[in-house]
Amino acid sequence: MRSFLTGLLLVLLLAGCELYGKIGGDDTNIAGALPVHLQGEWVFPAPGLPPAERYIITETTIQYIAYQESGVTSYRGTIVFISNWSSTAGVIIIRYIEGYYPTFPEFNGNSYFAIFYRILGTNSVQLANATILPDSPTSPDTATQEEAIARFTRGRSGNYVGWGHVQAQWRVR
Repeated sequence: MRSFLTGLLLVLLLAGCELYGKIGGDDTNIAGALPVHLQGEWVFPAPGLPPAERYIITETTIQYIAYQESGVTSYRGTIVFISNWSSTAGVIIIRYIEGYYPTFPEFNGNSYFAIFYRILGTNSVQLANATILPDSPTSPDTATQEEAIARFTRGRSGNYVGWGHVQAQWRVR
């Protein structure tokens, strides 16, 4: 009986741990599924104010729209890969849909792109497009899915997202 309880305690202890760093490391993405809570329409700022940006996430696609003084920036893509770094953070790799390429200046004409997420809750999440930061070693889009999976890892996410500037998105549906 004692060994059974010890084994059960060990299983429960391991079940509560975040195993991502142990399985693939911070520079390896492991295929996962889109968290159900991430599906929906997310806006910044909070509901009731005109949106500055909007993400519409379905099981298979992502649409992004940002409203700026210089005009509307947008893109639309098909979700091709997801890596969940924890229950509240990860990366979504998309392939742009023909005719819906982004209109932001960092776009280099490649087909694959990353959207990072963290602090995922029921009604809020931080979502961030990969972008070129001062220390970014490469562009925020890639020619192949394999290159995107290798580039946009947990350990390298700081090269593409300045989380200190990312505001929470709020669920509107």
